[in-house]
Amino acid sequence: MHKSPGLHRFLTFVDAIIAIAITLLVLPLVEMTSELTEETSLEELWSPETIGKYGSFVLSFAVIFRLWQVHHKLMEPIESYDRVVGVVTAAWALTIVFMPFPTALIGIYGNEEVPVIALYLLTLFVSSALLTALALYLARRTELHEADVESSKRMAVPSVVTTILTGLAAVIGILVPRVNYGALLLLLLTGVLTVLVNRRLRLPQEEA
Repeated sequence: MHKSPGLHRFLTFVDAIIAIAITLLVLPLVEMTSELTEETSLEELWSPETIGKYGSFVLSFAVIFRLWQVHHKLMEPIESYDRVVGVVTAAWALTIVFMPFPTALIGIYGNEEVPVIALYLLTLFVSSALLTALALYLARRTELHEADVESSKRMAVPSVVTTILTGLAAVIGILVPRVNYGALLLLLLTGVLTVLVNRRLRLPQEEA
């Protein structure tokens, strides 16, 4: 079991990984500008192909930032970590580092190529599932943090709900290519479903 300052170094390292991954998302846009010349019309920057690249960049930026927020919230009350927390977090960070690759593929092949859709959505699902595994583990290992048992369970609920919705979105997006990444709009239901599950389990609601 590792305690501060080892914990702080570990989380700083993870945050640095996420920061680099989220920065790499912009590389396809930077490469696109390298092909421009003075004779290039600015209208080409708003062609359907380039708009797809802008959209994939914004989508993945929002996705990675949201996943980091969830991980940050899970780790915020942590006072020490063990091998399981370290391994699961490292595996989760790997999915984030991988995310710029399917993002770049979206910009190249568009929004209706099933293999690209599947790769992107399944990567997102695995990333969310790893956060859920971490949340459930921390809910059991209360000695690693300050939260009580009920608060730990409450913290795990949003991750479980998010993973279920992400899995459902992946299935819909893959089976119905026209819907593709629009299936991720299901994640807007996370807040409402979390409240309902907490009430069902009679867990304390998160303070505003």
